[in-house]
Amino acid sequence: MTKRRLAIVTGGARGLGHAMVRALLDQDVVDRVAVFDLIDGPSDDDRITVHRCDVTDVESVRAAYANVGAAPRVLVNNAGGDPGSGITAAQHGPFEDPEQFRRMVDLNFTSAHVVTSVIGPDLTDGAAICNTASIAGQMASPLFAYGAAKAALINWTMSMARVLGPKGIRINAVAPGVIRTQLWEQLEPDIDRYKESVAARTPLLSDQTPEEIADAVAFLCSDRASSITGQTLAIDGGMTMGPPIHGNV
Repeated sequence: MTKRRLAIVTGGARGLGHAMVRALLDQDVVDRVAVFDLIDGPSDDDRITVHRCDVTDVESVRAAYANVGAAPRVLVNNAGGDPGSGITAAQHGPFEDPEQFRRMVDLNFTSAHVVTSVIGPDLTDGAAICNTASIAGQMASPLFAYGAAKAALINWTMSMARVLGPKGIRINAVAPGVIRTQLWEQLEPDIDRYKESVAARTPLLSDQTPEEIADAVAFLCSDRASSITGQTLAIDGGMTMGPPIHGNV
């Protein structure tokens, strides 16, 4: 009997994380997915199980992993975002409350280490890890704590790749550009101003979709990317290159 291929996806109960779960299954990267999340997820697919888990708490992660009962072929450290509620742009500034700063770093960077420290020792040759970073970790932005956390995640990905590579384990990251998430809804509630802002800074003039990011994750976790490790793939419409240049072509 063939052993079923398992993925563990943190923050996979909704939004970007759920798109990753669907892409991993629909593109036949894995046969089943265990989601680690604080909220309940979809119950209409028996290939998906949801395990209540606080990814910043090592004991919570250990308990969720014990419930899964098997080592994964794929680990996606996707959980992240804004641990606050109704945080404004000003509150994300250079003098952000230290406790809020710490919570942001814990959720967007330290959690990846917590989860990987529990699951990583069980990974074997051929396994793949993918981390959800952000272009905020590749360029200056008003999101000081968030950007710093994602920059740390990118550097950690490269360092881990050098250690895990000889074991046949690959680790990469994706860096989404701008997706209309809850965080962006807080920072720019007006949808028209949001679209104008994105177009002004993005050569392809538009934001990205969860499905576009999920496709990249599925690729990096598949055998098609068997020689790719330690990389961070920006899916950002060209934003990290600079604003669009308008003129005759």
